[in-house]
Amino acid sequence: MIITITGKPCSGKGAVTGYLVNKYGFKKYSAGDIFRKIAAERGVDILELNRLNDTSIDHLVDAEIVKVGTENINNNMIFDSRTAWHFVPKSFKVFIDVEGHEQARRLLSSGRNTEKIDISVEEAIASLDERWELENKRYMSIYGFNNKNRENYDLVIDNTNLSIEETGDAIYSAYLEYVKNQK
Repeated sequence: MIITITGKPCSGKGAVTGYLVNKYGFKKYSAGDIFRKIAAERGVDILELNRLNDTSIDHLVDAEIVKVGTENINNNMIFDSRTAWHFVPKSFKVFIDVEGHEQARRLLSSGRNTEKIDISVEEAIASLDERWELENKRYMSIYGFNNKNRENYDLVIDNTNLSIEETGDAIYSAYLEYVKNQK
C-alpha cells in the first residue's frame, strides 16, 4: 500500500517520511529531492525555480510519480510529493500542516543550500508563503487541482507542536485503520 504525503513547504514531510521509512520499512520517493537537484543544477534556490514557472519540470517529475506509483502499487511505499496524492489515486493521502513561524524556524535551521537561509524570520515566512502560492497556482493551471483543499486528503495533521516521531506514529496509526477499512 502506498502513502502519499504532501503539505506546506518546511512542514516536515521529508523528516516524517524518513522516520516512517526507517521505523516501518517503507520505500521512499521524494519529488522534493528532484526539485532541489534541478535547482542546484540551475544555480537557483527553490523559490527562484518556482518563479521560473517551468511546467516541464512538473511534467517530468509527475510522469515519474505515475510510473513509480504504478510499478509499486502492491509495495509499501511513501511518496514525499506535493502532487503524488493526485497521481497515485490508490494511496493513503496525508497533508501535513504547520504554523508560519515554525515553518520559518525549520527553514532557517535546515542548512539546505538550495534555499535562502540567511534571512529574517519574517522574510522566511514571506518566502515560504510565496513558494506555496506559486506552486498551487501552477498546479491549478496545469492539472486543475488545489493542494489547499483539505478534502483531497484522508488525513490532515498539524505538526507545529508535534515531534517527528509523534507525527509519524499518528500517520502510521491512521494508515493502518485506512488499510483495514479498504479490505
